[in-house]
Amino acid sequence: MNIWITGCSGFLGTRLANHFAKQHHVTGLARRDCAAASQSISLDLANRESPRVIEKLAAASGAPDVVIHAASKQPGLGDLADFVDANVHATSNLIEGLTLQPPRLIVYTSTLSVYGRPSLIPVDESSPAGGSLPYGATKRWSEQLLETFQRYSRIVVLRLPSLYGAGQADSFIDGLARTAQLGDSIELFSRGDLIRDALHASDVVRAIDNCIAQPPADAFSILNLGCGERIKTSDWARALVDALDSKSAIIPVDREASQFDLYADISAARQQIAFTPMSLAESMKVYADELRV
Repeated sequence: MNIWITGCSGFLGTRLANHFAKQHHVTGLARRDCAAASQSISLDLANRESPRVIEKLAAASGAPDVVIHAASKQPGLGDLADFVDANVHATSNLIEGLTLQPPRLIVYTSTLSVYGRPSLIPVDESSPAGGSLPYGATKRWSEQLLETFQRYSRIVVLRLPSLYGAGQADSFIDGLARTAQLGDSIELFSRGDLIRDALHASDVVRAIDNCIAQPPADAFSILNLGCGERIKTSDWARALVDALDSKSAIIPVDREASQFDLYADISAARQQIAFTPMSLAESMKVYADELRV
């Protein structure tokens, strides 16, 4: 099978390439070299010439069977234009370049941030989407662009929570891990009662593997991924401290966190792609073992 992965040099993209290159030919599309891919193509998808590059690549090496679109500008600093370029223009250019030789399947890694601050949790796929911040808004616009491409390819949009794992730098869980490894006290705002959703990256890799093996029946599908449980920040911290055998004290703090309660209803993903995330204890053990290597 010929699999293309955009954003192949990123945190999730590298793990996807490592996984799929064991059995398939993987073409990595990214601005930086992707050593894990069978073939690495240097490409800025936001560049207006990128559709022609994609057309030439498909003509030379054959159309991809599957495209995993993981390229994205992550939350953080940046103007709206930066997010539009990296998320919206990149998606538009990708599907324009694939029009002549479309894949049978495109899997897009979107985000739970498209729900903004929900009025009810857990959020399911029918919950209002849009996002009031540039990251969530532009990821939602990219989903809508891909919806227009369903006449060419089957599209599966996976809305992901915060991801963690060795090599990730800026997630909530990774920040906890750095503190726990040092044995420093872990202060949790909102007294540790904030509800947070997160997934180890390997759960996402397995979900995408399942999508490829047996995709949903609809031409266009949106599925939430997540831990599937109402887990407080204090629960995350305690499980991680235990898995790392850390001496860190967990200190609830009355100061309000800037985040809000959020976790996803993953029943549709369980049913349609047999998604089964690791339990909290299991995922923390896997993560702790990675960090010890």
